[in-house]
Amino acid sequence: MGMPNLGDMMKQIQKAGEKMQDVQNQLEKLVAHGESGGGMVKVSVSGKQKLLSLRIDPEIMDDAEMVQDLVIAAVNNALDASAALAQEEISKAAGGMINPADILKNMNLGK
Repeated sequence: MGMPNLGDMMKQIQKAGEKMQDVQNQLEKLVAHGESGGGMVKVSVSGKQKLLSLRIDPEIMDDAEMVQDLVIAAVNNALDASAALAQEEISKAAGGMINPADILKNMNLGK
C-alpha cells in the first residue's frame, strides 16, 4: 500500500469545508417552531437556535408565573426541534462520514 496522495486529501478537506459552509448557510434559513399551553405560547427559532418570534395569547397575560413557565417550555420545544433539523442537515451533507452531534457541539448548537 502506498501513501495517500496529499493533493487528494487536501481536495477532500476543502470539499468537506465547503459542505460545512453550505450547512451553516442552510441553518440560517431553517425555522423550527415550538408551543406550549395548547398553543397559548408559540415561538419560532432559526436553525442556528436564535429566537425569531414569540407570541403569547393575551388572555393569559394576567398570570405572570404561568406565562414564564409556558415561554420556557415553548422555547425549549423549539430549540429541540431546531437541533433536530440541524442534525438532519449535517447528516445529509456529511453522508454518514461524521457524527452530527460532534459538529453541533463545535458550532455551539449541541447539548
